[in-house]
Amino acid sequence: MLVYPAVIISKAVIAVHGKKFPGLFVLVALLLMEPGAYAAEPIDADGPDFVESSEVVGRGRFQYEADMMWVRDNLASVQSTPVLLKYGVTATTELRIDSEGYISDHLQTGVGDTAFGLKWHTQDRDEEKAAVSWILHFDTASGSREFSRPGVRPSLRSVMTWELPQNFALGVMPGIKYDTDSAGRRFASGILGVVLNRRVTEAFRAFIEMSAPQLASAQDGGSVAYWDVGAAYLLTRDSQLGGRAGVAANQSTPGRYFLMELAQRF
Repeated sequence: MLVYPAVIISKAVIAVHGKKFPGLFVLVALLLMEPGAYAAEPIDADGPDFVESSEVVGRGRFQYEADMMWVRDNLASVQSTPVLLKYGVTATTELRIDSEGYISDHLQTGVGDTAFGLKWHTQDRDEEKAAVSWILHFDTASGSREFSRPGVRPSLRSVMTWELPQNFALGVMPGIKYDTDSAGRRFASGILGVVLNRRVTEAFRAFIEMSAPQLASAQDGGSVAYWDVGAAYLLTRDSQLGGRAGVAANQSTPGRYFLMELAQRF
């Protein structure tokens, strides 16, 4: 059993309809699940890159992806512990709970919002076509008052992945979100990520990436975009350790960030 995921999840918090469930509760639920046989393919996590995987976890499989993230600029720093939980209901669909976890800045500490969603894998990849998935999320106003946004905010993303020569792969993730600001005013924003992966060995891959979690006008908070680099290493066929670092690509983006992630499949 791995100790590192237990530490991360036990410190995280998932909020649902205003009620906060400690990550320790989630961890106990995971450990009580009967482990299945190893899958034929190794784990394919959505992270640590911003562009998510075009694959799903698989029918009857459970997977968590636990992060520790630091965002810094010249004025302040923010730490958070996002957690993504996934369960495969069919061979092509998975249910998802995506929590922002604990958030702490230089003024306050609290819990971020939680999103509920579904990923649908619609096309397998081959030498001529990309693998394609669709991800539908509904962010809810379920976190602490200091870090929560009002209303339900739906988003839709598509993930497309192409296999390239020399063990390279290209991933593209466009999307749209119907968001709110802190006052509850609605606005639409774009989402875009482009990542180039290279599998160096069977267990190790590295990537470079452009990530834009928000593309919006100045009155709606402006565009947030980063240039990223990162890597991931398969600890076993069912667990992966990875990380990524990014620097701001424009003036409306916080200066830099660093993320560490552990993913494990049951």
